[in-house]
Amino acid sequence: MLHCVHAELYVYEKDGRAWTLENVGFRLRGNTSRICPQGIDNGREQGQKSYTWNPDYFHYAEKPNDDYRQSHFKVDFEEFLTDDEEQKMAGCMKGVALKRMDNSCTREIFCYDLFRKNGIWTAPRASHTRLQLNIIEDLEDNSVTTVNFGVYEMFEEVNKQSLKERDSENNTAQNAWKNNKGNLWKGHSDLTAGSIEQAGVEDIKIFYEGETIEGNNVVYKEDGNGRIGYVFDSYNLDLKTNKDKLDSAKKELNGFIADLNNLPNPADENDSVAIEQIKAFYEKWFDMDFFLKTYAINILCGMDDDYWGNKNNYYLYFDTGKNGSGKVYFIPFDYDNSLGNSIFEGGFKHNPLDWGRGENRPLIDKLLQVPEYKQKFKDYLLEVSANEYWSYERCSKLFQDWGQMCKPYLYSPDLNCKYVGVNHFFTDYIWCNYGYSLVNKYNNLYDATRRSFEKWLSE
Repeated sequence: MLHCVHAELYVYEKDGRAWTLENVGFRLRGNTSRICPQGIDNGREQGQKSYTWNPDYFHYAEKPNDDYRQSHFKVDFEEFLTDDEEQKMAGCMKGVALKRMDNSCTREIFCYDLFRKNGIWTAPRASHTRLQLNIIEDLEDNSVTTVNFGVYEMFEEVNKQSLKERDSENNTAQNAWKNNKGNLWKGHSDLTAGSIEQAGVEDIKIFYEGETIEGNNVVYKEDGNGRIGYVFDSYNLDLKTNKDKLDSAKKELNGFIADLNNLPNPADENDSVAIEQIKAFYEKWFDMDFFLKTYAINILCGMDDDYWGNKNNYYLYFDTGKNGSGKVYFIPFDYDNSLGNSIFEGGFKHNPLDWGRGENRPLIDKLLQVPEYKQKFKDYLLEVSANEYWSYERCSKLFQDWGQMCKPYLYSPDLNCKYVGVNHFFTDYIWCNYGYSLVNKYNNLYDATRRSFEKWLSE
């Protein structure tokens, strides 16, 4: 049972050079944003969205059968390779994620660039790309339809290969973890005491008409229409490396979560005994300056679909084991809900010291009980909102330059594109429209965020 469909060829072209890979894996990706890349004709509205594969759920398509949509995709370069190391991809790229949800097709690229400009080397690398798919329509005559899918955001995935790229053996920079063989967890969890029961290895299996398989969650049962479905075993803490050592990985994670949730609550800021216990935990597991700065930039980006806000969209990497540093790294991930695409009211205007809006998030709640950490966090919030990388001049120019670069390629006659356009590089917020702009000076987001931080942090 495969996780991807087979693609004969992957070609990447840049600056007159081309890289070609044969026999790669190709699949849809996304959670609530997952949509079917081609329509169906069911006599009603066309289109399918999300894991329900419900044709009436997403009214996107206007034409039956042949309407292509900008779904999110994943390309896995190693899906159909053997375990022979000689055949594995060199460097860090095991595959790429291709996303097209943000109408500006730029927010997530901007956020990862902002992290990296501020020294957060754990952030994924990202770029714009144009996507073309050559689709074999008929297996008997091998007829091919070429579809221009327009502009996408292309991301380095957080996986074993990206860990290798950032370890001390492959990175001469001082900032690197010591070991690439630790346990990597993808998180959709608040990390409260019961979280360890939600840990496991996700398993998604494609099945076709006539096949019968079982799993924890059956997304679509074959009903004679010949449509593809899948089943999945899903976990809120999903182990991405060392999957054959799940028990030992869970034991390590369980110890971390248990120690976190057993930390005391200081009576006040003078309760030195409790405060020192909390500090001992964080100093053991984290590079605290790096962690605090990472989270300050997360809030600067207005990302509230995160650990603190929505117990979502993060990775934890345990740089443990032989030659490891023993530290845990919080890796930022999935920043389409940012820069105005907020999921909660208030967006960047919300108090940055109450980003979780009262929800139980022990990883952040506990560190803010330490006056030293709280002050450092406030200092980082003010620092990153005032430095050159968050200036109106730099940021607005980036968005305008990217907009002009992408403008000729955004629209494709092959697609049913109703909600994309270069104007979205220049307009105000899209989901939470508070009247602030990414490019207009008089109401720009960057100065407004800095002023909001100054207001909240001076109180």
